[in-house]
Amino acid sequence: MVSSQTHSKTGFSLGELFMAILASGFVIMMLTVCWRQDIDEKVLVRQAQLPEGPASALFDFDETYFTEPFIFPKEVSENFPEPSSCSIYADSDVEGGGVIKIEGFLEKGESPDASLAKFNIEPKIRHQLLKSLSKAVNLRRCRQGERYVLSFSKDGKVVGLKWEKGPFEEYQVVLEENGKFKLSRAPVVIESRLVKVSGQFTSGLYDSFANYGLSSRMARMFGEIFSTKVDFNSDIRLGDSFSIIFNKYYKNGKYVGAGRILAAQYCSIGGSCYEAYYYQDKDGKKGAKREYGYFGPDGSSLSNSFLRTPLKVYRVTSRFTTRRFHPLLKVPRPHYGVDLAAPIGTPIMAVADGTVTFTGWQRGYGRIIVIKHKDDYKTYYGHLLRFAKGIRKGKRVHKKQIIGYVGRSGYATGPHLDYRVWHKGRFINPLKMRLPSIEKLTGARLKRFLKRYNEFHAILHDKNVVTGIISVKKETVNHKPNDLTG
Repeated sequence: MVSSQTHSKTGFSLGELFMAILASGFVIMMLTVCWRQDIDEKVLVRQAQLPEGPASALFDFDETYFTEPFIFPKEVSENFPEPSSCSIYADSDVEGGGVIKIEGFLEKGESPDASLAKFNIEPKIRHQLLKSLSKAVNLRRCRQGERYVLSFSKDGKVVGLKWEKGPFEEYQVVLEENGKFKLSRAPVVIESRLVKVSGQFTSGLYDSFANYGLSSRMARMFGEIFSTKVDFNSDIRLGDSFSIIFNKYYKNGKYVGAGRILAAQYCSIGGSCYEAYYYQDKDGKKGAKREYGYFGPDGSSLSNSFLRTPLKVYRVTSRFTTRRFHPLLKVPRPHYGVDLAAPIGTPIMAVADGTVTFTGWQRGYGRIIVIKHKDDYKTYYGHLLRFAKGIRKGKRVHKKQIIGYVGRSGYATGPHLDYRVWHKGRFINPLKMRLPSIEKLTGARLKRFLKRYNEFHAILHDKNVVTGIISVKKETVNHKPNDLTG
């Protein structure tokens, strides 16, 4: 009775189901056998194509097996390690005969020891190499893609290891006559190309720079240089132009980074132009204060003691006025500051060096910070989300230091910063105030600056070179260039 019901509901008996399962298993087994046989045949074919004999026979492959030509010494010992995913080339840096060098790269999840082991290097030798290297390199923090070069004598003996931690950081371990390995910092040869790029603003600062292949970091640097002269959030007009001079660095023909802007120019379609030249006084007396930064043609600094605003990117939603209709209180009230809209959590900078005199909650301002500066200036930062770590009353802060984050605490319709400036007994307009300037270069410093200025001023105004390479030079360094910005 049960079986008939089962058959009527499922359409087949239990016996038929069992036979179907057996048949399926047999088919799967046969497919697996065929697949394994096909793989085994391919392996046999590949093994048949490999040369027999010692490791030196690895160099007897037909040239069609290689996509690039290799150069090998005439004699190679059987003791020479077998290469594995590497490049091999001959060199003769060591006296008394050729040296064979193998280039390798650290693979994902691979330790330096495991990577060297692929070349059949004895564990004892690997230990000696890595022990010496570990004096300068944290072997536990080596990353995928790090390049190294092993050096072998003609008889297959390891005579050196060079490890590249980065474009400007290389170490070499060399076998000395006493049989011990010695670690040293390897010099790096780089090529610096002095370039000039000129263009026009077709949109915002970052997009316009990107149109000329310039990075966002370069755009930010340009904006900061002229931040005391131009508000790049609102003052840019279509047709405004720029020119910059900087170094681009290359290693083995590959681009590795750009230096700081050495000279720059910004011209508006209205006719006003600003120029800036980087200068660092390296000839001052020991212990004396050294001047550095960007200066105008007359040696006056472009870096004022105050920033124009405490935010890098913002949108002005309410300006300084003695009568404004309050959006929440619905009554006219004076607004002795400017509202700078920005996403919640945007970092807020101190506009100048000073001392924090108040942090806390203050009615409609919400969370607020008050900083006292020299020459009877005070700045106010209201509606904060939170204060930066360590910011409290009595704390000394420096220009551009992060002191808090944009929020909407207190009476606020949206995330923004209420920024105010107090000077000699009254509030003043932060966007129109005359920023306190830094003293200009004088005497011997001015003469040294003018020498540098004359050099770059000629390039900046050379109409025959709008965009291109000015000069190229090679240099050997033991560290990354001081002006490298990425």
